[in-house]
Amino acid sequence: METPHKREGPPLPQGELSGLPGFYIPSETLRVIEDFLFSGFHVMLTGHSGCGKTTFGQVWAASRGMAVHKVNCGAIRSPRDWFGRHEFREGTGTVFVSTRFLEMLERPGLIILDEINRTAPENHNPILNLLDDNREVYVEELGRHVRVHPEVLFIATRNAGRHHTGTFRLDHALEDRFQEIRLELPPEEVIARLLAEKYAISAEQAEIVARVTVKLDRMYEEDLLSQTTGMRPAFAAAALLGRGHSLETALRYAFATRYSGEGGPESERTLVLQTIQGLVK
Repeated sequence: METPHKREGPPLPQGELSGLPGFYIPSETLRVIEDFLFSGFHVMLTGHSGCGKTTFGQVWAASRGMAVHKVNCGAIRSPRDWFGRHEFREGTGTVFVSTRFLEMLERPGLIILDEINRTAPENHNPILNLLDDNREVYVEELGRHVRVHPEVLFIATRNAGRHHTGTFRLDHALEDRFQEIRLELPPEEVIARLLAEKYAISAEQAEIVARVTVKLDRMYEEDLLSQTTGMRPAFAAAALLGRGHSLETALRYAFATRYSGEGGPESERTLVLQTIQGLVK
């Protein structure tokens, strides 16, 4: 039975974070994530698109003063892509060029394995030993074992659901190496506050955009819509409002156009527009 890696080196960061600047996460969830990471466990963040899975890792690392590297797992097309590639250079010949990921394994910091389920399962094989108690891998091109620095932390993100294409089911051996934490859309009042702080819009406008965001997300949960909203269209609507567009224009372009207009009056886009009209009145 494998046991989580025991951290060594400098003391763990002192004091709890009360929150993250410009990012909403419940205090309990934040504490659980930190306690998992600083106890040697890896964390996998799940949740709807646009709920801040990738952003969390970047903002959190900055708050803790950590170096951070994000790996676009969807760009991993073969097992060797994790570590580097061979390049021909004039006057030198063929050389091995290490990836930033390989370099970061041996330095303190946070590594974000972004959208880890967008590369085929067989491509995960080289990193399995990095994520278990071995914390090392033999890289043939270097002729040595690469050992994960004791102060390297791993966060993975995963998008799952019926509207995500191009994703793969994770092997249990990989899934078992992570503690899963689900991030949710912020409460309506928090969304309104974040929008008003980020963009030059009124409190009333921010509240309406937040109301639409939460309502459409709920409609997805009720199987009335085929895709979630997340925070991205909310920020897009607020940006248009901040540049002088009308509320109707901002909501239509930021939210409604994301949905199919196929079917005319019976389309998802029509349903979204009707929902928006009902919330704005």
